[in-house]
Formats: sequence, C-alpha cells, structure tokens
Amino acid sequence: MHIDPWTSDSIKDYSELKKEFGIEELPEISEEIPNSHLMFKREIVFGHRDFDKVIDAIKKGDEFSAMSGFVPSGEPHLGHKMVMDQLIWLQALGGTVFVSVADMEAFAARNIPRDKAKKIGRDYLLSLIALGLKEKGSYFYNQSEEKDLEDLAFELSNNINMAELNSIYGFEGNVSLAQMYSTAIQSADILYPQTEKFGGPKPVVVPAGTDQDPHMRLVRDVSNRVRLFKVEKNDSKMIIRSKEANKDQLIEFKDILSNSGDCSVFEEHIEIEEYRDEEEIRKKTREFELDQGGYGFIQPSSTYHRFMSGLTGGKMSSSVEESYISLLDDPEEAEEKVMNAKTGGRSTLSKQKEEGGQPEKCSVYELFFYHLLEDEDEVEEIYDNCVQGERLCGTCKQEAADYLKSFLEEHKSKREEAKEELDKYM
Repeated sequence: MHIDPWTSDSIKDYSELKKEFGIEELPEISEEIPNSHLMFKREIVFGHRDFDKVIDAIKKGDEFSAMSGFVPSGEPHLGHKMVMDQLIWLQALGGTVFVSVADMEAFAARNIPRDKAKKIGRDYLLSLIALGLKEKGSYFYNQSEEKDLEDLAFELSNNINMAELNSIYGFEGNVSLAQMYSTAIQSADILYPQTEKFGGPKPVVVPAGTDQDPHMRLVRDVSNRVRLFKVEKNDSKMIIRSKEANKDQLIEFKDILSNSGDCSVFEEHIEIEEYRDEEEIRKKTREFELDQGGYGFIQPSSTYHRFMSGLTGGKMSSSVEESYISLLDDPEEAEEKVMNAKTGGRSTLSKQKEEGGQPEKCSVYELFFYHLLEDEDEVEEIYDNCVQGERLCGTCKQEAADYLKSFLEEHKSKREEAKEELDKYM
C-alpha cells in the first residue's frame, strides 16, 4: 500500500492500513475522557500513534499541545472541518493549539506562490475561528515567516537522508529539492510546540487523515535522532545511552540520578538497577538534556480519521468542485450539490421500498454521520429507516441540504466577525 500527503485521498482497507504501517487501535476514549468527541464515539477517528500520552496529560491536567498544518491549495471544506473540530475539542480539554499555514509546502509541492498561499490560508484560519477556536491557547503562523521554525527545520534536515525520504514518501527522480526539504519543514512544524520558545518538551498530538502518516513516521524518527540520550528499559534495569554526550557528562548525570536507583556509569551509557520511578527518570533525562543544549523532544502523537466520500461518488477531490462542500460555499449552491449527490438508494422507488437503501454507500448519509447530527438516536433512526425501505433519498437530501444551508449561513456570519480577530491569533 502506498500513501503520501500529496496524492492519497481515499483508502479502501483501513484494517490493512493499520496492519502495514503499525497504526494502533484507538483506546476507548469515551471511557478515558469526559465529553468525548463524536468522531471518536462513531469511530470516524479509527487509529492513533501514542495518543495515550495525550490522554494521560489530559487526565492529570498536565500541559499538552495539538498541532495541524493546512496546505492552502484550495478552499477549506468539510474534510478540513474534521481536523478543525478536533483541534477545538482538544483546546477545550486544556491543550494549546498550533496552526501552520503551509505556504512553503504549497509552493514546493503544488507550485502555488507563497503570497497567494498566505492569502488562501487566511480562509482556513477564519473558518477555524468561526467554528469556535479561542484566541487564548492558540498560535497561528505562516511557515515562511517563522524564523525559529526554519532554523529548527535546517537542524532536523541534518538527520534526514535521501534513502529515508524515498522509502517513506516514494519520491522519484523528478521530485524537486524544495519538495524534499518541505518534509523537514513539516517535521519542524510538529516539533515546534516543544521548543524552548513555547516552554519545552510536552506531549503533542496531530489530528490527521491517513495521507499525513508519512509525515508522522518521519518526525517520530527524527525526534529521537536529535535527542542527546536514548532511554531504554527491561525487567530489571533502565539504560540511558549517550548519543552525543561525553563521559564527563555521563558522570555528572549519574549524580543527578543518584536518588533514582543504583547507578553505574559505562563508556557510553548509564545503567540503573531496580529503578524506582520510570517517569521521573525520563523527566530528569529530558531536563539534563535541555541544560546541555539539547531539545529533549517527546515523540509526537497522532490520531487518524477516515476520508469522506465525494458527493459525486468515489473519492472527494479538490479538483472536482461538485464532489465536496466548501466552507465558503453559498448556501444555495451547497443545497444544489446535495440534491445532485450520489446516494445509496436503489434504481427505482419500488426497489427502494422492497430492498431498502444502502446508507454505508451513501454520501448524504455520511453528511449526517460525520457533521450534521450529534444526536445518536437521530443518526440511528435515519440508518434503520433507510435499510428498511421506509426513508427515500429525496427526504434525506432535503434534510441534509436544510441543515447545511443553516450551518453555512451562520458560518459566513461568524467568519465576518473573525476577520476582526485574526491578527490576535497570529
């Protein structure tokens, strides 16, 4: 299976995806966190990498961040709203939200001039504010205007090689150097919340579609490579291996760890017998690393949501305007798209009543399931009535269109209000 952030926008088998790329099953979030988001309850978010770290921080009231970048190549649409909704939810749970307008990636991968990308990017940011993201606990930026980010990307790129990029992204000979370098910028985006500028290491989660997983695999590897120490454990001891530190630094660190267990210093590592508190040892390692000029990064986490189907059938495509609902659509235009959408209905009215519809193949039902209805009983009733032949496609289309028109009218009004606030978020 091949996935990449620039050409993948549909997945046929999510089970195979998880198996091949090592994406973990999602824990029962609703049992772990109060006010679980409906995307988790309905398993629209289906997998994760290390999200347990963020859950733990939420439960303890510890600091954590959520981060996402938007490549401004077209209008923000309901697919982007899935990420925005998660960012707003995570902020409400105590997280600081970082949002990058990926103008450098837009230029490198899609040849969109950076000034144009920044202008398009404002539409994404305005929609995010209109949907409910608060100024307090938010940090918006354009990639090309963040000098500290570019410095971090340059340092990270020293730990990335061509063979790795080819393996992860499937790059071929015609890929530009700029597009290759944009992968380091993406890694810097994800690690940026953990830099000294924003208070140092902390759990960070990136809500994403599965097409973004290559970025996550790269940044998780790179975040380890730039560490000064590697912490390992087995049943009887913890081992702190030096990646850059010298013997004198190891001896100095051993003294700091003296209360953590019986420590022994070797040429390139420290062993701690019968360690007492693993979390405390990892914390002390990061703190010492920061004192020595390192980063002490915690491997970033991610969650993955399913792709929505296109309204015209098959995949949703930014190049086919009728296949998606833009957050900038005129409400009447959105209604027309929904009324013309492909459904899971049968070919004739009599067959629909006799055999029932197929909501699992219906783009209109997905609108209810992903975005329009929060009430579980209402969603279940639509599903059951459809498969029993008691609900016709025209009814669903009109109801979905009415919900969307109301949402877009309100969203348009809130976007106008957000224009007065945007600069405060940057």
